[in-house]
Amino acid sequence: MSDKPVLLFVDDEERIVRLLKMIFRSEYEVYTALSAREALAILETIPVDVVASDQRMPECTGIQLLSQIRERWPDTIRILLTGYSDLVAIIGAVNEGEVYRFINKPWDQTELRTVIADAVETARSSRMTRKNITPIWQDDNAEPQFSIASQLLAIDGCDSDRQEVVEMFTYDYRVHAASSIKEAIKFIIQEQIGVIVTTTEVDGVDMTEMLSEVARIDPAITVVVMTSKPQSDTIIKLINSGRIYRFAIQPLSPNLFRLAVNAAMREHHRRLADPRVVRLRMQRELNGDANNNVVYESFVKSLRRFTEVS
Repeated sequence: MSDKPVLLFVDDEERIVRLLKMIFRSEYEVYTALSAREALAILETIPVDVVASDQRMPECTGIQLLSQIRERWPDTIRILLTGYSDLVAIIGAVNEGEVYRFINKPWDQTELRTVIADAVETARSSRMTRKNITPIWQDDNAEPQFSIASQLLAIDGCDSDRQEVVEMFTYDYRVHAASSIKEAIKFIIQEQIGVIVTTTEVDGVDMTEMLSEVARIDPAITVVVMTSKPQSDTIIKLINSGRIYRFAIQPLSPNLFRLAVNAAMREHHRRLADPRVVRLRMQRELNGDANNNVVYESFVKSLRRFTEVS
């Protein structure tokens, strides 16, 4: 078997999967399926690095398929191809399928190639991580088994909403609360934050760019975003650019929200063993204490046109 990364494209339109196979066959080992049933049959026989599935298919939606794949083959990275802005499906894609990226149809070929390449790297790194570490969790629904040193940062300009999150997790994690972007940046720089819980906007500023910068500087941090006014375009932007891990609608359902945040903390601990994260952190240690100033200035530069941070 070749050492090429393995891709699986799933779409009920044969012309689309043929086109995708033509685009990627020179660099990857490419399989195609015209239904979820065909896709699962392929996954049962060969290890697949990345699955890219259409959302609207007969018998089984893309989200339903990707959710099954997440449960059975968690190291296979999942991408959703869609030409529709179905809010319920998009929220499901984030929370149930843990979709890595959304790709709009018709797609931009350069963007698609970049997303596939990033997804392959993530898949192979994830597989290596799982081989080299023993999981500290077994059940997604179980209570967290982490030390109180696991740190959570709640960012919300509304005092009551912010306090709700603090009270919900104060006995599980070390919880920090920030009412502004400026305050949040200081916590991220000074503390070992594992999970960020934030609203889509803080101080009237869309949080996507800040979250994108957080993902670049410390990809081990996971993010749960809350909003009382969910919009399809906003969620897609948050997953594609902000790299969020879970999405919650306010008013919060305490049980569901606890599951989401606990899942995010488990993912944070998994990422800490990712070779790419380890290399990045080792490089920071080599840079010494001055690195904090570099990181802080990077945040400031990224957010200067939106905030009063100085």
